[in-house]
Amino acid sequence: MDKLKQFFKDLVDHFQTGVSYMIPLVSASGLIVSIAVIGGGNGVWNQTSNIWGILRMIGQQGLGFIPVMIAAYISYSIADRPGLAPAFIVGLVSNKLGMGFIGGMVVGVLVGYLVYWLKKLPMPMSLISLKSIFIIPLTSVLIGGLVIFYVFSNPVRGMQNGLTSWLASISGSNKILVAAIIGAMMATDMGGPINKVAYTFSMASYTSGGYAISTACFIAIGIPPLIMALASFMGKKYYSQDEKENSTTALIMGIIATTEGAIPFAVSDPLAVIPSCMVGSGLASALNAFFGTTQKTALSTFMAAPFDSNILLYCLSIVIGVVVGAVMCNFLKKLMHRDQKVAAEAAAN
Repeated sequence: MDKLKQFFKDLVDHFQTGVSYMIPLVSASGLIVSIAVIGGGNGVWNQTSNIWGILRMIGQQGLGFIPVMIAAYISYSIADRPGLAPAFIVGLVSNKLGMGFIGGMVVGVLVGYLVYWLKKLPMPMSLISLKSIFIIPLTSVLIGGLVIFYVFSNPVRGMQNGLTSWLASISGSNKILVAAIIGAMMATDMGGPINKVAYTFSMASYTSGGYAISTACFIAIGIPPLIMALASFMGKKYYSQDEKENSTTALIMGIIATTEGAIPFAVSDPLAVIPSCMVGSGLASALNAFFGTTQKTALSTFMAAPFDSNILLYCLSIVIGVVVGAVMCNFLKKLMHRDQKVAAEAAAN
């Protein structure tokens, strides 16, 4: 039991190491996208014909690399430098399969411990020189890549198909419940397979004039980073220095509706952050559905407010969702902080 507790403690440390390396990527890419949107307006999302569109493209390329960075630097924390290159490669495979930042975390742990164990394998002296430059990279990429593809990709695809069918089956029922589910799904893995199911389903509804469902999706996109920006401001003692510094970037990314601003917080503490973002986003979407407001653009969160049928109620839904999510996140962190303190005191006695 003690070994298991130590394993999970070490795992948290590895996740936090991954976050510390990832935050500059999130900050730089997110701020570049923000500058592009501020300078070029919402038209920058679909073009590269001017400097603003090019800046948007550069920033989005960086944000798309987040899962790969997570994988590489969690693996680096576990296995040191030999874990970097294999995790970059397998992380790219995971990203190609649309597994999002959670996939990056899985890859980092899988490849990191695989390389760690391979480093400890005894080998003849004649092979020692090949161990670090050939045997470990080749073996870890082969095993890690095949495991991600054959073990994880089929269940992910099956889950996506099942969720799509389920959403279709409930779309004609209670609109508030459907909105809450769509909003929560958007915040579950922040660009991963569950998020993509909700977004794709909502876009299909949008193109056919189902603006209630598309509004529930679009309003939720920027809420996770707004939740984490507010939570880190309200409860500074629960956040690392890196997270506190990243809160400004998260705020800006939330305002321009870029979900990835919350990913560093989610990787560092998924048990507190992900449920809180799901509740806050789901609540905002449900409240907006209850108020009966819709918007007919493909814009998101505060960016869509001027085009909503009732700006005041739309913004009120966002604010309530953000506040509830932030309070819940800090409450969960407080509980875990208290439990860790009690456990430490018990161990000392």
